[in-house]
Amino acid sequence: MLKNRFKHMVAAQLLGATLAFSPLPLVAQSEVSQYSFQQLQQASKAGNLEAMSYLADAYLDGDKVPQNYELAVEWYLRAANQGDIYSQTSMGYMYENGYGVPQSYTDAIYWYQLGANNGSSVSKNNLGYLYEFGRGTDKNMSEALRLYREAADAGYDLAQYNLGYLLAYGEGVPTDYAAAAQLFRQAAEQGRASAQSELGYFYERGYSVPQDDTQAVYWYKLAEAQGNRQAQNNLGFMYEEGRGVPVDKVEAVRLYRAAAEQGHGLAQSNLGLMLLDGVGVLQSNDEAFHWFELSAENGNSNGQTNLGFMYENGYGTAQDFVTAKYYYELAAAQGSETALNNLKAMFAAGRGG
Repeated sequence: MLKNRFKHMVAAQLLGATLAFSPLPLVAQSEVSQYSFQQLQQASKAGNLEAMSYLADAYLDGDKVPQNYELAVEWYLRAANQGDIYSQTSMGYMYENGYGVPQSYTDAIYWYQLGANNGSSVSKNNLGYLYEFGRGTDKNMSEALRLYREAADAGYDLAQYNLGYLLAYGEGVPTDYAAAAQLFRQAAEQGRASAQSELGYFYERGYSVPQDDTQAVYWYKLAEAQGNRQAQNNLGFMYEEGRGVPVDKVEAVRLYRAAAEQGHGLAQSNLGLMLLDGVGVLQSNDEAFHWFELSAENGNSNGQTNLGFMYENGYGTAQDFVTAKYYYELAAAQGSETALNNLKAMFAAGRGG
């Protein structure tokens, strides 16, 4: 039987942690940010809107004071109702995540729309996210694209990444790798790790940029330094194969493990393979089984195939053809040819149940 050795993450297969998300809104630094907590309280009570937003931030983050979402909402709401754009966006964030208020996408949309109408790029990005995934509203990809584009054109790096991602991989959106590459570069140059990872992937595959492993490694390393799990996995692959860097199996294991410990399904499978084969790490069937199991639980077809392989052969677990067949079928349903071939071989051998 074959193990699934496909070790590279196609960007469109990324899990939620690498997709668009709604961040805290941005705020420019000013002398108010240097106020003590007592000064923030005094200025807020005196009606200073910026102080109110900073006071709310302090309660939200537990900065200089115990964390208190309800008080954060109270001060954001006071400032938002007086027209503070940052606080309007923050209220959307609080409702979207259920911090200090009952979770409500409908209320999040209300506040994000208010912030967007007042020119907030963060509100536009976050509202685009809700339209993209149909949260609190009907799914509307054209509206998501419009909002992302407005925020991206204003220079907001997360919106640049989100728009690039949609243009590269979005369902129901015309693919435009050239525009996506440009957007990823804009966000990457601002330090957005997810965009750095995607730009590295574009260089590795030659998507609308010259194929260049050295450039791929460069961008992967920038993202990996920020703990981006996709970049950790893909950089591990580059070290394992010696692409753009000298072959270094130990470094590949380190990177796969870093991504695997963050719940990256493909990296968990890749780490399991290194452990199973004893490449760059001490061989261990038990540890390999552990990582394949986690990968399979994450829905990764490689992990499901490899877990089936472990059950079929009794590596790291008791031999169990029924369970092997179960995991092969899960992987085959996702298009794994390795799993399908293993299923055929099991049936041919009379072990298909």
